[in-house]
Amino acid sequence: MDDAAGDAEGPAGADPRAGHEHGDPHAGHAHADPLRPTADLSVRPALPEDAPFLGSIQARTFKASLTAAVGDLPSEVADAIDPVALGQFWAAAITSPPTPRHRVLTAVAGAQVVGFAAFAPAEVAVEVTYTLEEPDAGSGASDAERDGTAVVAEILALEVPAAHARRGHGSRLLAACADLLRDQGATRVQTWTVQDDESRTRFLSQAGFAPAGLRRVLDVGGSQVTEICWYADL
Repeated sequence: MDDAAGDAEGPAGADPRAGHEHGDPHAGHAHADPLRPTADLSVRPALPEDAPFLGSIQARTFKASLTAAVGDLPSEVADAIDPVALGQFWAAAITSPPTPRHRVLTAVAGAQVVGFAAFAPAEVAVEVTYTLEEPDAGSGASDAERDGTAVVAEILALEVPAAHARRGHGSRLLAACADLLRDQGATRVQTWTVQDDESRTRFLSQAGFAPAGLRRVLDVGGSQVTEICWYADL
C-alpha cells in the first residue's frame, strides 16, 4: 500500500467494527453483507475486467515499497515488475481460485478501481507466543490462539496507490477481509511487509496489527530487502 498512513481507522486486529476516527467502519459495505455497496465508495468481489487495473496498482505499490527499502531500483528490477503480467496473474486468481477460501476484493470509488486486497489460508502459519504483558493475552486471546490451534489466514495483497490514499479505501478493504475471514472460521490473520515501508507499517500498526517476531530476506537486484510478518487476532 503506497502512502497508506492515515488510512487506518480502527483496531482491525481486535475488531474492525470498533469505533473509527471517521465514522462507520463499514462505510461502503453493509454490516450484514460486507460486500454489498451502499455508496460511491465500496468494496466488492473482484471481477475479471478488474484484473488489468489490479496489475497496474500492484506494479506501482510494489515499486514504491521496494524503493523505500533500496532507493532507486535498478532498471532490470523495475522492468521486471510488469503490470501486464501481474494483471494476468490476478485474472487467473479471480476466475480460477485454488480454493473457495482464496478471495480477491476490489475497492471502488464510483466506477473507478482504487485498490484491492487478496487473502487465502496461510501456507505457513507463523507461530505467535502470547505473554501476560500483551493486552490480548488471557482475556482477549482465545484458547485456540493461545494453544496454537488458531485457524490462520494470510493477506496476500492490500494495495491502494498514493493517488487514492488517505480516503479510507485501505480500511474498508481490511474490514471486508476481516469480516469474510471470520465467516470462514479464521481466528488470526497475518501478512508480510517490507521493513522499510514506513507508510504500510504505520497503517498496519494503526489497524491493530503487531509484529509476529519473524522476518525474511529477499534478494532484489543484488540488494537485500527484509520483510516483517505482522499479525492480528480476529
